[in-house]
Amino acid sequence: MTGAPLGDIEGVEAGAGLRLLGQLVDEAVWLDHCPFVYASCQPSPGWLRHEQVSAFQPLPTPPPGHLPPAVADQRRVCVSFAPEHGDNARTWAGTHGYRLLAPAPELTAWAADKIAAVGLFARAGVASPESVVVPARDRMAASAYWHPEWPRTVAQRRENNLIGHGTRVLDSVADLRDCLAEWPDQPIKLSRFHPGISLTVTACAGGDRTVVSAVSHQLVGLPELAAAWGSHCGNQLVAPDELPGDLYRQARLAAWRVGELLRARGFRGMFGLDLVADSGRLLAIEVNPRFQTVVSLVQAVESDCGLLPALGLHMLAFLAPALPPTSGRTYPAGSRYSQLVVHAPADLTLSEVPPSGHYRADGRDPLPGPDRLTDVTAGEAVWWAIAGPGPIWAGEEIGLLQFSRPVAAREPRPRPSAEALSWIRSFQLRCRGATSSLPPLRMGEADMRRAGRHAIELIIKRVSTTGDRPAWHVPAPEVLRAVLDEPLPEHGVDDLPALLDQVTEQALAEATRLDHPRSFAFVPATGNFPAVLADALAAAYLSVPGAWFVGAGPTQLELTTLNWLKALLGLPAGHGGLFVSGGSVATLTALAVARDQHLDGHRERGRLYCSTQAHPSVARAAHLIGLTRDQLHVLPADEQLRLDPAALAEQISRDRDRGHRPFAVIATLGTTGTGAIDPLAELADLCEREGLWLHVDGAFGAAVAATSRGRHLRAALGRADSLTVDPHKWLFQPYEIGCVLLRRPELLPATFSLARHALDNAYLDPAHAPGTETNLSDHGPQQSRGLRALKLWLSLKTFGAAAFRDTIERGIDLAEHAGTLIRAHPELRLVTPPSLCVLTFAYRPRRVPADWDGDRAQQRISRAVCAGGDGLVLTTRVRGAVVLRLCTINPASTREDVEAVLDLVVSHGRELQTSEAVRH
Repeated sequence: MTGAPLGDIEGVEAGAGLRLLGQLVDEAVWLDHCPFVYASCQPSPGWLRHEQVSAFQPLPTPPPGHLPPAVADQRRVCVSFAPEHGDNARTWAGTHGYRLLAPAPELTAWAADKIAAVGLFARAGVASPESVVVPARDRMAASAYWHPEWPRTVAQRRENNLIGHGTRVLDSVADLRDCLAEWPDQPIKLSRFHPGISLTVTACAGGDRTVVSAVSHQLVGLPELAAAWGSHCGNQLVAPDELPGDLYRQARLAAWRVGELLRARGFRGMFGLDLVADSGRLLAIEVNPRFQTVVSLVQAVESDCGLLPALGLHMLAFLAPALPPTSGRTYPAGSRYSQLVVHAPADLTLSEVPPSGHYRADGRDPLPGPDRLTDVTAGEAVWWAIAGPGPIWAGEEIGLLQFSRPVAAREPRPRPSAEALSWIRSFQLRCRGATSSLPPLRMGEADMRRAGRHAIELIIKRVSTTGDRPAWHVPAPEVLRAVLDEPLPEHGVDDLPALLDQVTEQALAEATRLDHPRSFAFVPATGNFPAVLADALAAAYLSVPGAWFVGAGPTQLELTTLNWLKALLGLPAGHGGLFVSGGSVATLTALAVARDQHLDGHRERGRLYCSTQAHPSVARAAHLIGLTRDQLHVLPADEQLRLDPAALAEQISRDRDRGHRPFAVIATLGTTGTGAIDPLAELADLCEREGLWLHVDGAFGAAVAATSRGRHLRAALGRADSLTVDPHKWLFQPYEIGCVLLRRPELLPATFSLARHALDNAYLDPAHAPGTETNLSDHGPQQSRGLRALKLWLSLKTFGAAAFRDTIERGIDLAEHAGTLIRAHPELRLVTPPSLCVLTFAYRPRRVPADWDGDRAQQRISRAVCAGGDGLVLTTRVRGAVVLRLCTINPASTREDVEAVLDLVVSHGRELQTSEAVRH
């Protein structure tokens, strides 16, 4: 085939290549955490140097006296080991004025895709193992994908990493089931396992052709060397006569064919092709579009042949429009280089790692002189340190040992030679550190970091992709019991990231998405990223804002946040209160104080007042403070669905005449059904005249007082005896954070003080606050309580109060936009206009059939919209009729989302009308 690789090894003549590079560059920098590829580039030109830059550690500071130009100098270049694994190389290049010679990230991602590679190999005419892809969504049972005729199955994610996390070998359906549970939300390729010898071919895609270099025997997952099947254990170069049949030629031809396709797609530079032998033929497994560790061995044999090392060829692939003439060479007889990765045998904290250098087997210190592999003799090796002092978990790479001789037989999964194993054990022992000795219920630092990074990625994915799944999702109980109902685990597992994946996919994701941009039901919590981190920090620090003696800092932070919340709502400075779990507990807390202040222990005569539009938590709180349902007077709402002050005054007068003791009124600022606001000022006047406690349930709507549109409510809120605010509603916090604020906060300890309720037990005496300290455990029903305030504190510090005001206003604007659309639509009827960010409406056909059941129609339309997964609209009752309801507080929702959901309502309404007509 024209252009196919010639000879045993191929490349550009060293002298010609170096002269050309000398004309094209003034300086070249090898970027990697370990310099072994740079050091193996022999002869090493004076313009080539190494910088310790990689995806695995922070960017280094520039060298002393380094003054980068304002823009990148095209004659100053840098090359990265694995640019697709992070942005550090690109950041370093841009910061210091170098041109990075690496393929575009989208090209490397395409070439490295382990699933799409099947199509790439097919187009290249290169065989690959039989495979099937398990989809990311709507998966069937594991048994549906299991191929019983395959001896073993290899599972691969799209992406792998440098130590094999992304490839598994499976022996049973149970293994596959575990794998699918551990890798949710991503497609997985299942391939037939072939037990033949594994090979890697190193090649370079240039502007006009692909150049194929050496072939190596790849050592993967050797049990003596690595904990995981897919972990890279090392390589050893092979000559043509060391492989049976024509496998050597097949390997190089396959790499050339794949390289030509990569080149046509615009890929430039080094790549590796992994293959496995099967009955005299080779099957392609994956492409690694980057420098691999084996390149250091390849450069040694290229140097033996008088060829330009791979690092130089990679640079020419980017700098020269066409590569210089290719030279085919015979493989040198003595070039039998090999290397082994030294992995951490257990979780360790390394205090010292041997320095990189040339070592003898019996020597603890490196030999003087260069570390070139070509200088290594029998009984010697070159050691390259990869890890540094600090924690490292089992299976991570500590370093690389290189030899001038084979380390194992040329066979599938061989046992390394006794000498090789001795070198491995020697350097594991030389890396001073101790296996973690942890107390009960503790994890090693490395494991915690790994799990923490994984958890953060899961959180970021969830926060960033609120609309990637249906808004409405209510799985059947038997479905969840099948995956979550299990016996008590007597023994734990050592893979916390896998458990995080499992619980995320099988439990947390199995719920309705309240923060979906087209979820307009309830008054949902939307949350924000700083608040999520706040909850984690508060839990880690065991922060308890109870007794000052225990949690002084957390207590002061809560007091500060309470002051911020008062300022945001425009409340007087004298107000005070407590953060609680939510509006229900806030109302309960306030009414317990009102009972104690007004009923003097005679609660049987007490009377409490609210409207039919009040939240059910009012009735529950009345029950919990010892009132019967007869003692709660629920008054009909007026035409605007508000508590009527005149009707309330009449009821209070009647109750006094009957010998009852009216003591409190609950007004609502933002009913959950329609967003109605009770006449707060008039109710405050009435309560003041009658000597009653006024509690305002502003769990949802009080946040509007922070905006210019709600400023008129501030005076009345300041007159209320108590106020409920739920930051996990219109202040965009995750659950749980409610707040109760009192005009006279000193009344809280009068009801809840531990001293008032003390028994004959002095256990808590040391926590008494003798001076000006505040014990918030005296201010509410909870003693041990988490630091809920931290999430609001961190959110306000991160975004600022102005951002919250703007976002609240945006929700109001969105509701008004919805109201305008509904008024203008001939098939929609606005039932209650936008109030705060809530409105209600109904679908009504242009021509209403005589037997039209409006209530049933709204319910069926709601169910149809929810079942489709593209929106969430529920029903409520207004004046006895079933209506549809929208609540538009979600910051992620847009006008387009509102319009799309209203279109769905109309579409399902028309379908319903048509089906009803057909039925009749």
